[in-house]
Amino acid sequence: MNKTKIKKIAETAIFTAIIAALSWISIFTPFGVNLTLQLFGVCLAGFYLGAKMGVVATAVYITVGAAGLPVFSSFTGGIGILFGTSGGFLWGFLASSALCGVASTQNKKVLKYLLMVLAVLICHTAGVIQFCIVSGVNVWPGFVTASLPFLVKDFILVFLADFVAKKIKIKGG
Repeated sequence: MNKTKIKKIAETAIFTAIIAALSWISIFTPFGVNLTLQLFGVCLAGFYLGAKMGVVATAVYITVGAAGLPVFSSFTGGIGILFGTSGGFLWGFLASSALCGVASTQNKKVLKYLLMVLAVLICHTAGVIQFCIVSGVNVWPGFVTASLPFLVKDFILVFLADFVAKKIKIKGG
């Protein structure tokens, strides 16, 4: 195996660990959904690693958590989390990392920013749909509970992830 492949595998493992570590930074809310920095890690992985390996890092994170390791928010793990009230956000992370990876290759700012906004919106859409199904609530109350309080934070995080990824790459990544 050549050095480039080894470096890519190591970077992917590091970003999987970063996503897990950021999921442990959690602010509890009265809405039943924790405010975490997972999306920042997922988007950072996409921006830095690219679409394919960003999705791989995110998928490994989800798989490790589904296997029971406590890498999800609040130090939880297990397959049940993927099918619980917040599981839709985890599924949405796959699309978010892919879209950020694609966004990182765009020269046109408008297209790049559109992809970044879509990364957040698709993640939140998946999260709200699953929240509504599992909770048995309608879409509007589900949106107000599971998404609306966190949208601004997540839009800021996706743009911050782009900024940080650029800085990391400049420093020697």
